[in-house]
Amino acid sequence: KDGDGQITTKELGTVMRSLGQNPSESELQDMINEVDADNNGTIDFP
Repeated sequence: KDGDGQITTKELGTVMRSLGQNPSESELQDMINEVDADNNGTIDFP
């Protein structure tokens, strides 16, 4: 959303809620952890 090339749990939560979902913080973190290649807590897009 802010153009920094990363998706945080906050940003992912915003997208999920806009799609009618209501994930918990733990669920959001689990989703990010599944694809977080460098374990920095975000999804990175170089």
